[in-house]
Amino acid sequence: MPIKNVARILGLCALIACTVPTHAQLLPAKPDALYSAVLKEARPIEVYLPKESEKDSTDRFETLYVLDGDWNAALVVNVVTFMRQVGVMPAVIVVSVPNVFDEHGVNSRDRDLTPTVVAGQPRSGGAANFLAFLKTELVPYIDQRYPTNHVHLVHGHSFGGTFLLYALMHEPQLFNGYVILDPAMWWDNHTLDAVLDAGLAGVPAVGKAIYIGARGGDAFKYMGSATIEPIFEHKAPADLHWKLAQYAGESHDSLKLKGTYDALRFVYGGFTTDTFELVPGNGIVVKGRPVLVKIDGDAEVFDMHYSTDGSVPTSASPKATDGTFAVSDPQKTTLKLLSNRGVFDRVIPINLKSGNVLPPPRAAGAKTDAWHAAFYPLEAWPDLKRAKAFKNVDADKTLDLAGVGRDAFAASVERNLDIPADGYYLIAAAASDKQRLYLAGRLLIDNDGTKGHPQQTYIVPLQRGVYPLRMEFQRAKQGSDAELAVFQCHDGKPECWKNELFKVSSRGPN
Repeated sequence: MPIKNVARILGLCALIACTVPTHAQLLPAKPDALYSAVLKEARPIEVYLPKESEKDSTDRFETLYVLDGDWNAALVVNVVTFMRQVGVMPAVIVVSVPNVFDEHGVNSRDRDLTPTVVAGQPRSGGAANFLAFLKTELVPYIDQRYPTNHVHLVHGHSFGGTFLLYALMHEPQLFNGYVILDPAMWWDNHTLDAVLDAGLAGVPAVGKAIYIGARGGDAFKYMGSATIEPIFEHKAPADLHWKLAQYAGESHDSLKLKGTYDALRFVYGGFTTDTFELVPGNGIVVKGRPVLVKIDGDAEVFDMHYSTDGSVPTSASPKATDGTFAVSDPQKTTLKLLSNRGVFDRVIPINLKSGNVLPPPRAAGAKTDAWHAAFYPLEAWPDLKRAKAFKNVDADKTLDLAGVGRDAFAASVERNLDIPADGYYLIAAAASDKQRLYLAGRLLIDNDGTKGHPQQTYIVPLQRGVYPLRMEFQRAKQGSDAELAVFQCHDGKPECWKNELFKVSSRGPN
């Protein structure tokens, strides 16, 4: 795993965090049904459990209810499966809520999903009963019989979207995440507009996210989304996470694919299987001389905020928009990923410490371009200084560690490091197995092989002069590698890796 450029130094996401989980899928649909005393009819449902539910009976999952399940459940299941595979959504339970047909073949959706009775449509206006069915019968039924964590999300398209805005106004605590696609807000001369205008400001915002996807152009107006957009802009609570997006060139049905994906990304905004690493990941910060830190990974797609006064970051705190931020006082600096519903908020550890410049030792030799490598039996680890080397190699400019003659061994590599000017220096070390790095006798990096990744970075303030540098590492089997690179940092510029002083690799010469 050679350190060749930025992509290799900061390559953790590609190598580890973005690995596609092989188990991320839903089990086949489980048919179920319950009799509704509210609706006075039997209601069939289908429940899709995550595969993880087979492994641990104590795991609990959020539940995503899909209205018009007979039309939309397959699409939602496929989108959820894909999102799980790419690591942007957690395991969930999907509950398909299909419509039912009476003895005359009449679909229940026009009754269940419309909020008011409209002349000429005698079966309309059953939203209140259907909402009562969800609240008092279906949701409790699912929570009692399946491994839910009592966090409920819901997907609705067309009349289903209209119903969800009705539900938001009348039972705002029932659902935590709303996927509302091309809602028919024209219903009954925009009757829900006034309800939204009067009640949206009072909707509890904590833990809630609302996504409305609508067609653009003329459809944005005649479907009614154009009239509810200003209501959300002026009346939604300041801390309510909501978004209304327009889709150009889509039909009423085709937008469901894009809209479902985008909406789930929004309501699960902040969830990721990525492991964010900071560069530098460790090191020393001198008072009055801030260090620019870069967030490794797709930080730009997440809401990353930081504080520098010891407080917990909020959405009002400075944002690491370009993936970088300055650290002057590590003990008072906190970096936090904020999620749309607050469920997936997490603090990203900052392992920098306040300290002083590390001066060069007086006894350091003058020659800085000479390398010395010693190779030991693998079992000599960890105390190589007490062991006898079976081979020693010296070189002036470059060092080739490939021709050792054994597949497995331990090794030490030493040289003097010529620091051309006072300032910060970034040391990047990578190893397939165990690795230690010493500068002027001080242990800076200790990779015991259990940290889950092979690369570590350390920033250290140095003075102009000569410092002895020593790397120790294991090569447990053929193909294992170890590398070391040193970079000079310039004030205000995070891209230290553009200023490489030298590097050495167990793959071969530089």
